[in-house]
Amino acid sequence: MPKAQINNVEINYVLEGDPSLPVLVLSNSLTTDLHLWDEQITDFSEHFRVLRYDNRGHGLSSSASGECSLKDIAGDLTALMDHEGIETASLCGISMGGMVGMWLGINAPDRVNKLVLCNTSSDVSPREPWQTRIDTVLEKGMSAIVDGALERFVSEKFRNSGSKKIDLLKSMTVSCAPEGYAGCCAAVRDMNLTAELNRINKSTLIIAGELDPATPVSHSELINRHIEGSELSVIGGVAHLSNIEKPEEFNQLVLGFLLRED
Repeated sequence: MPKAQINNVEINYVLEGDPSLPVLVLSNSLTTDLHLWDEQITDFSEHFRVLRYDNRGHGLSSSASGECSLKDIAGDLTALMDHEGIETASLCGISMGGMVGMWLGINAPDRVNKLVLCNTSSDVSPREPWQTRIDTVLEKGMSAIVDGALERFVSEKFRNSGSKKIDLLKSMTVSCAPEGYAGCCAAVRDMNLTAELNRINKSTLIIAGELDPATPVSHSELINRHIEGSELSVIGGVAHLSNIEKPEEFNQLVLGFLLRED
């Protein structure tokens, strides 16, 4: 996999598909890496050139020192797009990746076409639980938050299903650098985009998970109310990583929206 030196960090990424097709960026959640999207690539790459990447401090990307902001994380993506000569792209982001999508829609609308905001929030108040996670991983390492992360990521039914994807989620979480997680966690802790959501004028689909304890359906409903013309779909029976639990339904929703002419 190629790597790009960007904003004092090394970003690991994959750009795959027909170069003549429009670009779709896939942006990850906290603790996960680009393999979060493995079950989307076959379907999505039939219609798009797909860019997926590891956020700073995640997967095979390097960490920056100290805390960072959502602006920093979004800036990594726009710099990566510049590195590959990509002027504009549609973006599908889950959790923190959806926050990146909202930030770009507000602050860099010329870089995005359509937005798919999945299992995400424009404000994660209260801040204290996020600081607790930061303190925990810096003191005890990523293994200390694995069980809690899994409880948020997928439903109890899915956790007990014996799916090999549980091992993938555990592996991604444990392999995340504690300082990288802490830095990005601070960005999520500190962001509040709600008051600026009405500046987003891109075609937007919001996807929520019926059982999501991390970014409940009410968070998606709030985003839906603030982005004029946006659409909201709720996937039944899934928690925070809806693309992991029900990939077929997720893929159909995303492609149905992205391929539709407005």
